[in-house]
Amino acid sequence: MIHIHKSKLSINELVWNGLIFIAVFLTALEAPFSFTYKTNIQTWQLWSDSIISTIFITDVIYQFRERYFKIHRHGQKPKSNGTLWWSLITIDIMASIPYDVISYGFDLHGYQFFGLLRLLRLVRVARLYALMSNLALVPKALRVSMLFCVSIMVIHWIACGWSMIHPTLERDITAHYIKSLYWAVTTLTTIGYGDITPTTTIGRLYTMPIMVLGVGVYGFVIANVTRLFTTADRYKEKSKERLGDVATFMKYYNIPERLQTQVFGYYNHLLNKRLTENDTTIIADLPLALQHELQTYMNMRLIRTVPVFKNCSHSCLKDVARALEQKSYSPGQNIIRIGETGNEMFMIGHGTVDVIFSDGTVVATLHEGQIFGEAALMRETTRNADVRAQNYCDLYILNKEDFTKIIIKHPDLLESMQKVTTRRSSDRRKAA
Repeated sequence: MIHIHKSKLSINELVWNGLIFIAVFLTALEAPFSFTYKTNIQTWQLWSDSIISTIFITDVIYQFRERYFKIHRHGQKPKSNGTLWWSLITIDIMASIPYDVISYGFDLHGYQFFGLLRLLRLVRVARLYALMSNLALVPKALRVSMLFCVSIMVIHWIACGWSMIHPTLERDITAHYIKSLYWAVTTLTTIGYGDITPTTTIGRLYTMPIMVLGVGVYGFVIANVTRLFTTADRYKEKSKERLGDVATFMKYYNIPERLQTQVFGYYNHLLNKRLTENDTTIIADLPLALQHELQTYMNMRLIRTVPVFKNCSHSCLKDVARALEQKSYSPGQNIIRIGETGNEMFMIGHGTVDVIFSDGTVVATLHEGQIFGEAALMRETTRNADVRAQNYCDLYILNKEDFTKIIIKHPDLLESMQKVTTRRSSDRRKAA
């Protein structure tokens, strides 16, 4: 179930590929251990071998089915070379054979060797790693977990190799394996305490490449983990650096504290509510249709925080987000005036606004995530109060025409907004 040309995997594909990786990982630990220590097949091994083989057989069937539908039903030419595909599928078929079950059932001697054939499944690890490298949106935790598991596999194989070079007559296989594992870790990490050292020529020959490999593996793992974490937060780090530059700017020009508060408040808004200070730059090179679609999902992230939309369906949120228009206002600028016809409602993305009656009384102060102007829009009346920007504000506007279309399609939204309007009117009467 590998499609390297995709840019993102569905949840089902991630789960299935994760299941395959776990199966390969368990095989990569168990098969070398059984071969090294010549252990007898246990009941749990028969069960695990059967389950893992079933998973691989299912995956092989799925791959054949996908290729058939692409070629014969949809007329698509497969992206992968035919010879390469058949080579890989042959390896997958060989890896699907339950060698432990067959060896045990037919009482074959030297069954541990047949068990090693299951390591053919490691081809899937390479293919999964290639898949992860080509997908920018694979979860960071999944990449780190996969890298950690691959590191465990390498250490385990090296420990098993050391156990074969330095066999023991002890009956305690676990203790001997732990000593071998300890040697592998200290050698790979270049610590090398010297309490366990090779005493034979073959042991020294085995140790030397492991030492060289240790430097590379250690550096590879550290570099990849660091890259995964730094790449994920690079935009926020850039924003924090900009905040430092802004602070220096404010200090140099002796900017008043009131204005500083507004500026830092806006930058904090960008840092918490957006990926970068200018998300539109990221999608600027895309076709307009894709830009509009992505902008819709960016707006959906905003309106999900607004209480009136909390229980709305995904379809409703998408329709509202698609219709929103962003507009900015400066401190003291009137957004709504008394007597105007209510042709739109407003959503506060950032900033604070004051609701002011005709006598100049501030009856309410609205903040980020709240809406206003919806009462006159729903009742088709004129505005009964001024609304003025208290500081720099980002507002999202929904006009009457779009609003009408949306509430016809999603009547539950109208009901939710009516409750908010009624509650707000009741609160104002109590305050009066």
